[in-house]
Amino acid sequence: SKLKLTIIGFVENETFNHLPALFTNMDTWREYQYVAPGADNGIKNPVQSIILKAPQLDAAKLDKQVEGIKTVTKSTAVKGMPGYKEENGTILMMLSFLIVISAFIISVFFYVITIQKTPQFGVMKAIGASNRFISKAIVAQVFILSFFGILAGIGITYVTALFFPKNMPFDLDVKLVILYAITLLVISLLSSIVSVRQITKIDPLTALGRVE
Repeated sequence: SKLKLTIIGFVENETFNHLPALFTNMDTWREYQYVAPGADNGIKNPVQSIILKAPQLDAAKLDKQVEGIKTVTKSTAVKGMPGYKEENGTILMMLSFLIVISAFIISVFFYVITIQKTPQFGVMKAIGASNRFISKAIVAQVFILSFFGILAGIGITYVTALFFPKNMPFDLDVKLVILYAITLLVISLLSSIVSVRQITKIDPLTALGRVE
């Protein structure tokens, strides 16, 4: 096509497959899309799709009433974009591995720092502290450390994002940030169970180092 266009403005966060998208009126789009003879299949003023804002729309009923159309939801249309499923699958796999690795590191970290305090817990048991009291103390410490650690991580992430170039395709979804933050917090609390079980089994005298 020898069609020449004049750019009159720019929009933000509008891309298709990581490439910028061009917005134009219907006549100009038809002139470019159906420039080849017969490309319009003999249809007057053809369109590829129509977007409807209709939450209560029955897609199956509409397809039966109007011949030659296929009605899909917005999410289905997005998933049908070339490369979307494959790229999204890769990202989800990376996130899954990161969560698993994070869970392992968090579990080992809290287990080590808890075991290092074995003599202190032995003293607490010797003076009458119950396993329930010690368990609550461990879980509370894990919660506090994890909560503020996650908040610090989120803060550093947003601060780092401020230094990224404006044309970099980077977007932090608040819902996903909250979801993964809660997931890490739950993982941290679950990891404390291992430490709690280990401490509750320790004999006070052994913990104090008085017997082998």
